[in-house]
Amino acid sequence: MKETTKILNEDSRQLSKFIKKESIDFVTFSPPYWNLRDYNFSGQIGFKQSYDEYMEDMKKVFLECFKVLKNGRFMAINIGTVVSNEGMKFIAGDFVKKSMEVGFVFRKDVIWHKPRGTTKWQRGATQFSQNPYPLKFNTNINHEYILIFQKGDLVDIDYTNISKFNRQFVRKMAYSTWNIIPINSPKNDEKHVAPFPEELPRRLIILFTFKNDIVLDPFAGCGTTNKVAKELGRKSIAIELSSEYCNLIKKKVMNVKFNSYNDSEIYDNSANYDIKKSKEKLDNAKKNYDRAKREHKKALSKLSKENGGSMHQIMLGGKCISQHRKKSIALKKLKNLKKGI
Repeated sequence: MKETTKILNEDSRQLSKFIKKESIDFVTFSPPYWNLRDYNFSGQIGFKQSYDEYMEDMKKVFLECFKVLKNGRFMAINIGTVVSNEGMKFIAGDFVKKSMEVGFVFRKDVIWHKPRGTTKWQRGATQFSQNPYPLKFNTNINHEYILIFQKGDLVDIDYTNISKFNRQFVRKMAYSTWNIIPINSPKNDEKHVAPFPEELPRRLIILFTFKNDIVLDPFAGCGTTNKVAKELGRKSIAIELSSEYCNLIKKKVMNVKFNSYNDSEIYDNSANYDIKKSKEKLDNAKKNYDRAKREHKKALSKLSKENGGSMHQIMLGGKCISQHRKKSIALKKLKNLKKGI
């Protein structure tokens, strides 16, 4: 098999010098943070730059991505909001503006929601908890943006032999908020200070590419996008300024088998799949029914004991009324579950 992953120790501000124009099927990346993290190599974007300098460098990258991307295809950027002494920097909005200036069409935005309890407690929320008063409000930021851009208009594609996504996958993807658990503590052998979860590039690659397409990550970091692309049966190019990170990418993709991801629950439209999913729903409904039945029986037993074994005193006394309410709730749940089944 030909090489499926190319790793280039190059500068993404000059992509078109070493990647053929209009040769890439999909671009996806999470760029360096602005003035927040030192990646410990020269020429890096973001660290010790003014906001305007950062934006101008990122605009150069957007332009280069536009040059190497095929007409009609897409670019997805994962970016968060940055807190600074001058106030919040809504980088996503500025990225949209700069990308449109080089020719991209802004198509969609998705919110990456990091479920409560999965992110580290941040300074803003600490300040608010120490000063819990009006006008002192602050937050833990537990969301980021996924910005979707397109180069031109979609070209005609023959979908005759292309598998459709099944209903479950479509419903999962169709909402503009994706709940994905972040990575707070990278593996010791990866060392990258800002890795993102595999689920993020996996969803994007599935949604915006076909098998054997070429995926470009111009800020490859530790190679998460490239690993996922290979598993999904896509070729990829990793661009990374750090030679150390290039070695990490090589190590990460080396033992991954091309097209090894089990995507049957994404594309399977057979009757067997529908039967499987309906049986899962039925099994879950039965479990809930059995649980509600036990709760109902337990409430009846407790009520009977408190009334000396007599069920005629249900409405007498505060405790009995409370138990009667519990019984009613349990009975209502039981009836609803019966209807559901």
